[in-house]
Amino acid sequence: MKVRGLIQSSQTQELTAEADDAATARELVEAQVPEGSELIQVHNAMPRGGRVIATAIVRPTAVTEIEADGPDYVSARDALRAAVPDGQRLLSIVIED
Repeated sequence: MKVRGLIQSSQTQELTAEADDAATARELVEAQVPEGSELIQVHNAMPRGGRVIATAIVRPTAVTEIEADGPDYVSARDALRAAVPDGQRLLSIVIED
């Protein structure tokens, strides 16, 4: 049995911006998101003097397909999971017809 999977980088990057209000801080963070990355979390804090500090987490959006085989689904699935490189995460598994 053959299975295919999609993998994506699990590495993240942190971005920060400071502004007078939360909406502006978020806009400043969004403007920093690199091409090919997605914004996955934004946290606002107001630690000093009424300024808002937005801290964001971004990760790459690119996905890659990998495949593996085995005599049955469980073996093929386990082989696919073992083929996921360090720093990547398995997003999905599809059975090849």
